[in-house]
Amino acid sequence: MGALFLHVNGSPRIIHTTSNFDTTSLAKITPEDLKLIHTSMKTIGLKVGYLIVWLIFFQEQFCINVHAEINQSRQNAIVNAVRLASPAVVNISTTRIEHVYVNPFFEDFWRSPFFDFPRVPQQRERRGLGSGVILSPEGHILTNYHVIENADLIQVILSDGRQYQAKLIGEDVFSDLAVLKIEDMKQKIEDLVSIEIGNSKNLLVGEWAIAIGHPFATSVGNPKPTVTVGVVSAKDRSLETDKLRHRNLIQTDASINPGNSGGALVNAQGELIGINTAIYSTSGGSQGVGFAIPVSTAVKICRKLTKYGTVVAPVLGITVQDLTPELADKLTVDPFGVLVAEVNKQNGMVKLKRGDIITEVSQNKIVDTDAFRNFVRLIDVGELLTLQVIRKKKQIQIEIEVTELEWNYELRGWGIQIKQPNYGENQSYNRRGVIVIQISKRSELARRGLKKGDLIYRIADTYVSTLEELKLIADQLPRGYPFSIRFERKRQAGIIRNLVIQ
Repeated sequence: MGALFLHVNGSPRIIHTTSNFDTTSLAKITPEDLKLIHTSMKTIGLKVGYLIVWLIFFQEQFCINVHAEINQSRQNAIVNAVRLASPAVVNISTTRIEHVYVNPFFEDFWRSPFFDFPRVPQQRERRGLGSGVILSPEGHILTNYHVIENADLIQVILSDGRQYQAKLIGEDVFSDLAVLKIEDMKQKIEDLVSIEIGNSKNLLVGEWAIAIGHPFATSVGNPKPTVTVGVVSAKDRSLETDKLRHRNLIQTDASINPGNSGGALVNAQGELIGINTAIYSTSGGSQGVGFAIPVSTAVKICRKLTKYGTVVAPVLGITVQDLTPELADKLTVDPFGVLVAEVNKQNGMVKLKRGDIITEVSQNKIVDTDAFRNFVRLIDVGELLTLQVIRKKKQIQIEIEVTELEWNYELRGWGIQIKQPNYGENQSYNRRGVIVIQISKRSELARRGLKKGDLIYRIADTYVSTLEELKLIADQLPRGYPFSIRFERKRQAGIIRNLVIQ
């Protein structure tokens, strides 16, 4: 005998059957049994229908949830950071006009004493490309110095395609930074997005680093910047480029290509942590070793460039030299820091003495003269410095307030005193340089025609725009070596050739 289980109202109902089918047994099924069977079948149909509807609903909800999870996973930290930072990254296009003089005919053929035709000036344009970062709603843009170097025209293209002319506010060749300002800011530009400033001092090696810039400029047919992603590979890197030594750079494997210079390196919060400035490459393209100027340094440089048009170092009144291992061994001290070789009692750090060893300035370790100069040049008037000094083998602490900037400098042996022009004074000249404010009548330069008020913009083969550059070039010139000086007077160029300083 078998049994057929029917579920009615949640409880099982059993109907017995014989093992051999007997048609006569059908007569034993009463009308009540048929009614019960009919009711049970209706209930089963309803439950199956409910199940099908529920399965269809569940499938739709499952698909919706899967799509929601996928979309949510796409909106990650990198996407959010790019959305916040990329509108503040601009494309910079520069034009440099060069004057080339050529003979009107076949120059090589007619170049002889018998055919001395006049040379006709022609203009030739050189174009450059780079990136920049908007720092303020007023239209200040931070970029690399080498992006706008010697540019006559500067054009800025925003990420939405709007184009504006920009003017140079200040530049600093030693840090490779420059500040521009959008010229059309008499009327406020709507929706001008400035970037959020992050903290480059607490970076973690291995955290996300996002490079945003314009490696292909507008050739890709879209003004929006290009994004590459990597990590902070290392901190405090040093790099030598074009006779300059950069300190404390951020190293990243985020791709930095030509055209990315001056662009932003941001963290996973979309905050600026560095200005992309250089790559290490054997092919000219990115090989995963890029470098950025930390934003902590860039912001300080930017403030000085905006305020003065250049980086004006403070008056320290001291001369320092490297503490070599031999000298350290003689003084029986560790070979870290700089040695105070000379002190000018009339100004500057009068609390210091000759023979002092400076090991730290405001919690910044000083390992050599380069590190010392790179730090102190960022200091402005009113800042209080805390120096850790070794004096007669004892550690002491000295506090000094900076009260004066080094606007003037006397070139010993040249017979002239030079001034660093401020932004307003720069507008009186066609070029950037340094101004002669005093000149000895008995000096060779005075005898050769240099006058007070002249602007020196080139010494030998090197352009000069700051006192720091002037001092560096003057120190490197060999004594007795003939060189030329190019200057400007009343917007006219002049030159002194074969000058010799003994």
